[in-house]
Amino acid sequence: MTEEKTMAKSTEKRRRGPRLIMALGLVLVAAAVVMEAADYPWGRLLGAIPETLPDPAPIVLTGEDADSLVTDEAEPVPEDESGILPGEETETEPPEVYVRLGILKIPSLGVSQHVLEGTGRQMRYGVGHVVGSAGLGQEGNCALSGHRPSPFRYLDKLKEGEKITIGVGETLYTYTVYESFSVLPEETWVLSDIPGETATLTLITCTPYLVSSHRLIVRARLTDTGLNPAAS
Repeated sequence: MTEEKTMAKSTEKRRRGPRLIMALGLVLVAAAVVMEAADYPWGRLLGAIPETLPDPAPIVLTGEDADSLVTDEAEPVPEDESGILPGEETETEPPEVYVRLGILKIPSLGVSQHVLEGTGRQMRYGVGHVVGSAGLGQEGNCALSGHRPSPFRYLDKLKEGEKITIGVGETLYTYTVYESFSVLPEETWVLSDIPGETATLTLITCTPYLVSSHRLIVRARLTDTGLNPAAS
């Protein structure tokens, strides 16, 4: 009888490990589902897309970046010479200065983010402007890059005709989406000016989600320039 109890206890111990692993897995899956649900742009499904979004919280630099400065003044930022589209972070050292250019908002996705000059560590704190591309709201092809899962987790859901705004000081630039497609990271031609278009916006993020072998490109054209209500 004692031997049978010992064997039963031993069997129970062996079963306990897989059960704990299974329970931990279920907890992780549940946490992932909750996070996805929290970030999902539910307004698209409910037909309640907001006309405006609040500005993002002020930038707070953390970790190795804590000694850097955040400024709205123009500062030179070195161009990315990697020969690939931005997406994966390549910089190891924090810049001395983070240059804030404006605020990007995508109401249908609930995205409200600072735009910073550069597409390295800058994308930890918002959306990065591709150095050398057209300025925000200016003629040419203005290229911005953001990480996935945040803030461009659901960029693939943007549809033709949806609006994107960029606030720069007292001016608000409104762009209208007209196409989206995927390219390889080496296809930097998407940063060039677009024939037949005067002022365009190109949004870039990694795709497929969690694989990041390609880059998702969403293009929009400038359709309105007006006063920025957030600056009043």
